[in-house]
This record gives sequence, C-alpha cells and structure tokens, in this order.
Amino acid sequence: MNARLHPNRLSENVNAIRVRDGRDRRAMTLAELLIGMVIMGLMTVVLAGMSNAVNSAWTYTKGVEITEQSAAAAFERIKYMLAQTGTYRLTGQPTRLGMAVMSRTVGSTTIPDVLVLWTGGRNGGMALSGTQARLPVASELLIYTWDSSNPSQLLEIAFPGSSGNVDFAATDFSMTISTLLADTTADRIPLCDHLRVSSLSATAATTTSGASSGATSYYPTTGFGSMYGSSVSSGSTATATTSSAAAEQSVGCVRFDIVLAPSDAELAGVTVGSTQWYQLTWPQGSVGSRSGMRQATLNLELQIEPDGVVAGTGSVNAIPFFDSGSVRYVYEP
Repeated sequence: MNARLHPNRLSENVNAIRVRDGRDRRAMTLAELLIGMVIMGLMTVVLAGMSNAVNSAWTYTKGVEITEQSAAAAFERIKYMLAQTGTYRLTGQPTRLGMAVMSRTVGSTTIPDVLVLWTGGRNGGMALSGTQARLPVASELLIYTWDSSNPSQLLEIAFPGSSGNVDFAATDFSMTISTLLADTTADRIPLCDHLRVSSLSATAATTTSGASSGATSYYPTTGFGSMYGSSVSSGSTATATTSSAAAEQSVGCVRFDIVLAPSDAELAGVTVGSTQWYQLTWPQGSVGSRSGMRQATLNLELQIEPDGVVAGTGSVNAIPFFDSGSVRYVYEP
C-alpha cells in the first residue's frame, strides 16, 4: 500500500527542487525570449518575401493575359474590316484596291502607322458590292492609327459626315487623309489603350504616302528600340518641348505594311497577255489573258504595355505582337 504525501510535505519537495535547479521553470529566460523573437522575425521576412513574389507573379501574368487579349481583339477587328475592303476601276485605269498605308516622318525616322481601308464604313460590305466604277467616298473609309492626343490608344476612325471623294492613286492622297484626321467631328473608337509610347527627336513632322508598296521591308534593320526611341509614360502629351532647340514628339508604337503580289514594280511595263505577264507572281497561278488574281497582304505590328507592370529606368516592358491578313481581287490593267 503506497503512502500518501501530505500536502505540506509535497510543497516542501517542490521548493527544494527549485532551490537545487537555481531557477523558476514557470517563465522563459531573456535569452530564450530573444532567440524566439529572432526566429519569428526571420520567418516573417521569408513569408513576406514569398507573398510579395507570388503577388508580383500574379500581377504580371494577369497583365500579360490582358495584353494578349487586347492585341487579339484589335487584330481581329482590323482583319475583319480588311475582308470588307472594296475595289474600284475608273475608265482607262487599272483596278485599285481600297487599302493604303501612310507613313509619318518624325525627324529622321519614318513610321508607317496610318492604315486606310475602303470598307463601306463600320458596317462593311464593300467587298460584296463588286468592283465599283466610281471613286470611294470619305464616309465609306476607316482609318487605324494612334491617337495624337493620347498616343497610348489605337483608334478606329470613321467619317460618317464626310461626302468628298477619295482617290487612292491621287498625288494628294496623303493630304486628303491628313485633312480627314484633323476633322474634329470624326467618330473615334479606341481599340487598344495600352500602346507603348515612345519619344522621338523631331524638328519637324511631315506625312508621306506609302500606299500599296510591295518593296518596303516590314522588319526594319534598326529594330524596335532605335526606331521608336525611348519609352515615355503613357500619360504624356503628344508633344513635349525640351530645353534644346529640338522637340520631343511622343508616338504610339504601331506599324502597318502592305505587300502586293504581283507588286507595282513587277506590273510596270508588262504587256497584258505576254509571256512576261503569265510569268508574274500571281497567287496560285490564277491569271488569264486580260486579268489576274492579285493578293494584298497586310502585316500588322503592335507594341503593348502589360497592365500593372512598371518599367524600370531605361527598360522596356512592352510586348510586340504581330499578325497579318490578306485579301485577293481581280486585277485588270
């Protein structure tokens, strides 16, 4: 039979143990407390770093996904309207496709960033009307370019209130388009609002025509950076003046290019129905003694900044997107 300890005797034994150990085990020592705080601090720093990395990765991935969707939507819209492009043929003149690219020259840099399509307006349908025996009307045009007041936006511009004729082969074609772009009553709809905005040095800015040329190289040897210059904030105004004599002009990074097969140079001087006529680069060899099937390929390029991603000093976060579409029409010289 085990003897029971008296409560007073038990308390004396506990006190004796405390005396022998030299410390009270009911609390942590200062050293143990400091070590615990250090460990907890290190764990907090590690967890905070991991959380920040995960959040940054999620933000970047979401930005890239939105950017891809924005580029795809813009490309699909432009290619859809490309398929609506009509043709016209005046007496004594060859068949002309209502599609052209205009180039703007800023300083020593020339950028083909204005696309003109004769679609019949935003509802399209001009291609289904067949080859017309009249000139296009301004109200039937669509123009794609960046917004001069907000270069980060890619616009689709229509002119429902304009009634003047537009000849894509006229020498004053570029002046006509420039006048239309300056029209404050034009109907402007943004297709993309995250274009990369670059700053180019310019003492003067002019506009030249680059319509229907198959000799222009789509990919310049200068590359993106040297062609477009340094990036600027997407909230910048279209033109900013520096302390020097030259001005800095902000431009949206978008390019268009048209490649024709056969090209204008190949068709020049060739007699219809001759051996040289049949040897031209007709798509799939579709050619007859009086006409041939001509193909126009439109190459597109957009540089878009991912949403929510801030570029560091001297760096570019913009993602280049490329696409192309083509349309064929019967060409008669």
